[in-house]
Parts: sequence; C-alpha cells; structure tokens
Amino acid sequence: MKPSHRLSNLLLFFHLISTFLQVGHTSNISSFYYDQCSPSTCGKSILKFPLGRNAPCRSAYITTSCENGTVFITDDENPHIKYKVAEDLTDEVYSNRMVKFVDVSLFGCGPIPPFKGSTANAGFESQKWLVEGVFHAKSDYWLGTFFNCTKKPAEDIVSRLREGPCLECGETSNLCYFYDGYMSDIPNCRPFRTIIPVKVFNNFSMVGNLRKVLQEGFRTDWDGVCGPCMEMGGGRCGYLDEKRRSGKEVCFCNSGVHRHNCSDGLIIEPVAEGGGPKRRDPKRRMMLIIGFLLVLVTVVACAIYIYCLQRRRMKRRSQQRGQDEQVLRRYLNNDNSTPASIETFLHNYNSGMPTRFSYKQLKKYSHNFTHKLGQGGFGSVYKADLPNGLVVAVKLLDETEQSEAQFVNEVQTIGRIHHNHLVRLLGFCFDKSRRALVYEFMANGSLDKYIYQSDDGLPDKLGWAQLHEIAVGTARGIAYLHDECRVRILHCDIKPHNILLDERFTPKVSDFGLAQALNRETSHVSLPRGRGTPGYAPPEMWLMNHGPVTSKSDVYSYGMVILEMVGKRRNFNEEASSESEAYFPEWAYLHYVVEVGGEWSKHNSDQGREDDEIVRTMSLVGLWCIQFEPNLRPTMCRVIEMLEGNVVIDAPPVPFDVSVSRVVTGGTRMIPIKDCIVHH
Repeated sequence: MKPSHRLSNLLLFFHLISTFLQVGHTSNISSFYYDQCSPSTCGKSILKFPLGRNAPCRSAYITTSCENGTVFITDDENPHIKYKVAEDLTDEVYSNRMVKFVDVSLFGCGPIPPFKGSTANAGFESQKWLVEGVFHAKSDYWLGTFFNCTKKPAEDIVSRLREGPCLECGETSNLCYFYDGYMSDIPNCRPFRTIIPVKVFNNFSMVGNLRKVLQEGFRTDWDGVCGPCMEMGGGRCGYLDEKRRSGKEVCFCNSGVHRHNCSDGLIIEPVAEGGGPKRRDPKRRMMLIIGFLLVLVTVVACAIYIYCLQRRRMKRRSQQRGQDEQVLRRYLNNDNSTPASIETFLHNYNSGMPTRFSYKQLKKYSHNFTHKLGQGGFGSVYKADLPNGLVVAVKLLDETEQSEAQFVNEVQTIGRIHHNHLVRLLGFCFDKSRRALVYEFMANGSLDKYIYQSDDGLPDKLGWAQLHEIAVGTARGIAYLHDECRVRILHCDIKPHNILLDERFTPKVSDFGLAQALNRETSHVSLPRGRGTPGYAPPEMWLMNHGPVTSKSDVYSYGMVILEMVGKRRNFNEEASSESEAYFPEWAYLHYVVEVGGEWSKHNSDQGREDDEIVRTMSLVGLWCIQFEPNLRPTMCRVIEMLEGNVVIDAPPVPFDVSVSRVVTGGTRMIPIKDCIVHH
C-alpha cells in the first residue's frame, strides 16, 4: 500500500474514532427530538409538521394550540393574530399541503376589531401581510384592506378604493371600502386586513352578507420542503435551532438527524438546545473509549475494506459522472454541497410550487414561438396559451452560462413567493439544453413604453394619478422583497423594463436573474464584479471601495425610475436643449430644491395644481432615493409613506457626491455620476 493510502486510512481511522465517541451523544439528542415530534391529536385532527404541538415540530413564527378539540394557530410576534383551522387535519390534508383557516376576529356580528400595537406602523406590525409562517393564501384569494368609515374620505382617496358591503351583520350607516393591498390609516376610517375570494372582490354586488362569506375561511398552501422527510422512511420534520427559522428544517429519524430524509446518507450532528438532553459526562466518555478499543481491529478492517471498495466503484463510474459533474458545477457554482443531480435541485426549490413543462409542450402552447412579446438580456419572451385557457409569457433562455445562472436564480428566488406587485413564476422548462421560465401574462407590457416620449408623437397614455399609483405599487413590491419575505431579497436590477403592467395597469416587478437572497441576520452582500444596468445601478455597485450592496441599492435604482416617470424621458438625454437638462436629476434638484431651473412646463404641460403636487412629491422622493451616500436614502417602507402623503417631505441634500460633482446656483453644470463610473 502506498504511503498516501496509509495516510488516508489513518485519517479515516481517526474520523471513525471521533464518530464512535459521538454516537451516544447524537443518538441521545436525536431520540429526544424524534419523540418530541411524534404526531399527536386534537379532536379528529392529527398534529405534525408544520402544525405540530411542540415548538421544534411546527412552522417558524407560529404557535399551534388545541382548544376543546379545535386547532388554532397564533402568530408568535403578534399573539392577537389568531386563526382557527377550519377542517380536520387528516393525512390527506398533509399530503395535499393545503388547509383552510378562519380569522377568529370575524366570529360573531360585532364591529371589526381595531388595530393593536404601534399606531404609526399598525398595518405592518400589528397585522401581518402574509398569513402565518410557511402558509400562503391560494391564488384564488385576494389580500387587501377593508375600511369602515364614519365619514366619506377625501375624493382622491375614494378614487383609489372600491365600495363594498360592511362587515357588520346588521344594518349600519357607515361607508365601507376595500383596497387591493395595504394602505395606511384613513381619517374617520377603521382599517382591517383581510383575505377575500377573488370572485367576491370582482363582484361585491352579489354578496349579501360579506362577514358570513369571510367566516367560511380561506385556503392556504405550504411548500414541500419537508415532504421527502415525512413521506420517505417515516421521518419527522422539525428544527434543531430553537429560534425556528424557515430554511433550516431537518429530518429526525431512528437512525439519527438527517438533512433531507432518512435514507439520504447526510447525517448531521445535533447540538443540544434549550430543553434538549445534555452532553454525556467525562466518565461516560471514557467508558466509550474503552469499549471502542475492544473493537478497534474490526473497525479498522471494515474501514479499509469500505475504502478500497469505494475506490473501485469510483474508477468504474468516473467516465459516467464526468458530464453530470460539469453540468452541476455550472448550475450550482461549484458548491461542494451540490445535490446528486439537477433533478434533486429542482425538487428542493420546486416542490409544490411552479409546474414543470417540457420544451415540446411549450412549443405547442406558444404555436411554435410565433408571437414574440419582447427581447431581454438573457432571451426572448413569447405569448402562449395553456390548455386550461390561461395566457402566459414564456421566456426562452439563450444557451449561455449567464442565462443558465439566471434560470437557477429565478427558480430559487421567486419560485416560492407570491405578492400582488411581483410577477409570479408559474413554471419552468429543463429539457437537455433547453431552458425556459413561464410567467403570468402582463397584458400592458413594461413601464418603459409608457414613460418615454414615442417617435410617433402620440399623447401620453397614462395620467399623473395613474403614474403615482404605479410608483406606489412598485414600491410595495420592492418593500415586500426587503422586509416581508422569509429571506431578504435584493433585486439588483430595478428599471422601467423590469416593471410590468397587467390589464388594470397594476405594476409588478419582474426579472430576478441578478437577485441576491440573504438571511434575515445579513443586511448586505459583496459582489465580485459590478452588476445592474448603467444609469440605474447605484454607485456602490460600480465604484470601488464605496461600501457593500444593501437594500438601499434597490432604493437608488427605484429613485432613478421615479425621476424618469416624472421627466417622461430617460435620465440622461444628450439631445437636451441645455446641459442642466441633459441630466434630468440635476434639473429636478435645481428646480425643486435650489429653485434656479427653468419652467416645469418644458417637461410637462397642461397639468393642474393637483397633478403638479403629484409631480413635486414624486420628484422629491426620487431625489431622496438617489442620494450618493446609502445611509441618506430612505427605506422602501418610508418611500411608500412619502408617496402616499403620510409624512412631510423635507428638502433633500445634494444627491451627488461632491468629489465627483460641482453644485452651484449660478448656472455651472454638475458632472453626472454616469461620467465618473469606475468598473471593477
């Protein structure tokens, strides 16, 4: 045997010693959690993950309780948010991963309950926008805000609301409205976050007793991350970490604690937490060492045999594995924890979420890709009609490394999140060399074709009130990515081309190919190279030594979009009549802050006082967002408050770095940031 082989066997030997010494400890803790997560009952319901009775065995952020044979879930951070499970939890329910909830505050016939907690942030802090934990409302339900008003709100607010029946069971003189999304407090109105069937939202006139409809509950689903654990080999899903954070689920089995399922071979060593069992004492450890020495020869012989057998198998399979390993390295960035195949990867991120299509199917549904909707940086987008009548957009990716990386990033980032202002990923195609992503169809295309002056001289298609709604909706979508997802998501490429509009001109953020997903404890990411689109990417993405990329980077890009919406043109126009107008953010700053610019009518004509106030608000918000220093930029939640007029907007400081710009009030032009970009 070669010396290198002897060294390898010696290392394997010490590894076996370490493993043996930990067997008692690992088995002890594993048994503790395995017993903790044993299914229990509540009336006719079975309680197991994600609705287990004990803390390690239920979804993050919720508490499950049993009251008189009925199951309830309560929000850990806001205990007054409570839902009744409106059906028996059977094995079929867990297999389908769907369950119906009812908001207990809707029981009875009294008035809707008031907000609890902070008045300033009542909507975000006291009533969560999603449901709870891993549970999400199904697509045939709408998340919105009801308002019960003793007086009619101002006309500009009423124009954004829908009239609807009140939630009280009896007659009332109050006026009731529904808003499709979250809106902060309206004077003389009591808000209430609710989840309503889409068919009811589309036709309130058909509803006689709205509260009775809502008391029927709403359906939710959850992802299938723990499916393999609970369905393969009798594992029990749960958390070792007592903080219970989604994405850290493990599988408790008789053989130990596994990463995915009881037969995946990925046994991990648990660390005792909180109420778990304690480590064995030194005397017990010494007894294990003595016992190990008695079987030393057998263990070494087995280790050598297994090692040699594995070497022979590796040689026989090396040729077969070569191509698969290359594909995995390209798709998973050389990560040593790469799944055994790309199918495993797709299962991990797709279980219970987007639908997988074959290339042949998409070719048929799109009529051989004849109706082209547009061209993106990574491929072309085509219109397609699914057999069920649903119209979708199919993005057929180019065969490049960048497009392949985008495929993985999109499935991983938005495959399991839904929001009214985010384009939903409905499916994907992974056939040999063909990659495609299937999105919901957005009838009115991207925002850029509505804010840039067209060559045909047609009048503007969107009014200022509608542009303002688009700005607010886009901000909500970005704020959801930053603050409301289970993981923090940085989009890294906010621009008008990536803001799509549906048939009602509702904005939805799209194209997550450059997105970065962070855990909640991480606020920034370091990029190996510049990314994003020049003109929208913030300085920290392209200028060396200017700090890490954070959620404030998306705020900067959003600010540039807002200013383009205001100027009805691109931020930098070389054909402008003056130097100060060439770089529009400079012109806006001079006009609204320094007040030495020209007339606003150069960019916008025939607008009334109300429209001018919208333009002024959007301009000031945009200037705050594009501050050169990230710490001066507002959060997206603050942006929403400013756009909706809930706070006074102070005059922003100069939004350009003084080291690369000269700001004076006597007509000397400022040097645009775009002229000073330094690429990594």
